[in-house]
Amino acid sequence: MGEISYQIEWRQLADGLSSAVHRVEIPAGRLRFEDLHPISSYIRQQDIARMHYARARARGEDSPHILTWTAMQTDRRAEQMFPGLSFETDDGERLISANSFITCVLRKLLKEGWLQLHEYISDTYEWQVDIPRAQRDWRARAEAILRWLEESIQLDLYPNIERGSYQPRIFRPFDVRHNFVRIGRCDFIRHFVQNHERPVVFNTSHFLHEHDDLISHHSGYGDAIGLMVAENTILRPPIYRRGALLYDGSSWRIDRFSMEDIQLILPGDIRLNATLAGESRFHLNPAEPCDIALYTRAGSLDLDGGPLDRTPIAPDRIEFVLVNRQALSWKRGGALRIPQNGFVLSLRDGALPAGAAESLIEDSWVEYEFADESSRLESAIQAGPILLRDGESALAQATTEEEFWSSRGDTIGVSPVHIDLKGFEQRKARTAIGIMPDGDLLLVVVDGCNPSFRTERDSHGATLEEVTEILREAGAVDALNLSGEGSSHLFIAGGLAGLPSDRRGQRGVFYERMLPSIGIVD
Repeated sequence: MGEISYQIEWRQLADGLSSAVHRVEIPAGRLRFEDLHPISSYIRQQDIARMHYARARARGEDSPHILTWTAMQTDRRAEQMFPGLSFETDDGERLISANSFITCVLRKLLKEGWLQLHEYISDTYEWQVDIPRAQRDWRARAEAILRWLEESIQLDLYPNIERGSYQPRIFRPFDVRHNFVRIGRCDFIRHFVQNHERPVVFNTSHFLHEHDDLISHHSGYGDAIGLMVAENTILRPPIYRRGALLYDGSSWRIDRFSMEDIQLILPGDIRLNATLAGESRFHLNPAEPCDIALYTRAGSLDLDGGPLDRTPIAPDRIEFVLVNRQALSWKRGGALRIPQNGFVLSLRDGALPAGAAESLIEDSWVEYEFADESSRLESAIQAGPILLRDGESALAQATTEEEFWSSRGDTIGVSPVHIDLKGFEQRKARTAIGIMPDGDLLLVVVDGCNPSFRTERDSHGATLEEVTEILREAGAVDALNLSGEGSSHLFIAGGLAGLPSDRRGQRGVFYERMLPSIGIVD
């Protein structure tokens, strides 16, 4: 097959309902992956604030306010942006990243009720703080970040206070967990399509989207999760053990990857590998203390436990939070909170050559290679779960072999926190991709939406089992689930095919969702 082929059909499901199924046949050498490059801070602030506002109303809040700030796409060191301040959090974590520092300070201001928004006669607005005199360090931090946020127009309140009231808006009490949002790297696929003529563009990786995803000051809405390789470079490591679509330059395959398949390269060309013997070996989520450990939130899932929220307490260790290719903070003594979109590198004192930890604090940059040189890849994207193996369903194995764990009650899950592999029967919008016997690819997108907002024109979606069967019947040998629900977007020849499932409480109204990364057919 040398050409792209697109078709849509309405497929009748086993219970008599029907769903719109989009199928795109893609030549093997024409697919690549790319991160979106956001073009407007204001548009992102308004759209994401409106989405969280709709969620707050759905939770029963009568007149919620959503506070958003847009993180810098190219992060900077906190000490360079805000010299002379203290960057240590209340629990002893020392922040390197300016984005993380700003997020931490804003959360503190909101939690304590110290933040205010004032309106003046000239219809101008100013953020102010009311902090007890004893909290001099927090006052200095607050004034510094608010000054920068106002100058750069990165902080926004939705909806704003009414003009003419001249009464300060005092954020006390404020639901920080649900109604404060740091905005990360994401944008509308439509913006890419409008500026680049491509025959097919679609959604790919999982990303931070729910309030349970944003528990760390190192995380922002839209931050992607999982392995991404572009132009032979690992841009993001495989934080969790999940399925990935991999291209070595000649053929595609689907396999599971985790941090054990990756080699970390620290400043000074110090290489850490899970398979090496000796001082350079790390252990992933070890049950017992060791010299070098990597901790993810999936750390205790194999033990039938819940997610691992913090690293073990250990007085003889220095630990680093790593997200993508940056060290964002460090701490001594353990008990370091693990972000959804990153991991913690934990080092016993003396485990690395002298000065290595100090170099990582100073340089704050890491790189990755594949531990197995034969695994060198030109392109890859990770999502999951794996749907097909050798033409047979792989869903039964996914529940034990891939690291997904949904939020349950007050226990925060592993991102994406709404995916429960034991809930195969839930019909939702789905995006999945399969490998055909001849090596080409088949993309399948099934439209769907929340039943509460469905109209007679809406598709009913598909369960994981149903989308697996669609791919199997079409002849796919191996197949991988990509991000779905409101993230399922398919653009054909510059136009949006189908109806996205994000309704934000509005029956019959659909919204496009901002995403971090896309698949592009050239």
